[in-house]
Amino acid sequence: MDLQLDFVSSETLESKTKIEKINFIIGKIKENVILILEETLDPIEEAELIETTMREIDTENFHGIEFYRIDHESTLRDKIAGYISGRKTGLTIVGPTRLIEAIKRGPDYISMFAKLDIPKSKKKK
Repeated sequence: MDLQLDFVSSETLESKTKIEKINFIIGKIKENVILILEETLDPIEEAELIETTMREIDTENFHGIEFYRIDHESTLRDKIAGYISGRKTGLTIVGPTRLIEAIKRGPDYISMFAKLDIPKSKKKK
């Protein structure tokens, strides 16, 4: 199996409503794509993502998501500018539980370990 990483710009996401953004993320995850978002999700979006994922878990095809937020540590001036502009600086990594084995954060790096040998789901008889 190939590993697909999609890098999604903040401009792509800012034109979407919260629900459209959540549906976009879950749709990609269901396709076994790991997303790197050029923004952090706000706490309400994170909660909605978790809630929607829990509703859609299917033991045969969709096992859930793993996500990790990397906040951009900035100055007070940057935080105020971000608040005024509405831009959330940082990154969010989101992927299917079946692929992501672990995401680890060190003092100066982020590592993601992925599995490529996903067993095929059983077909319904």
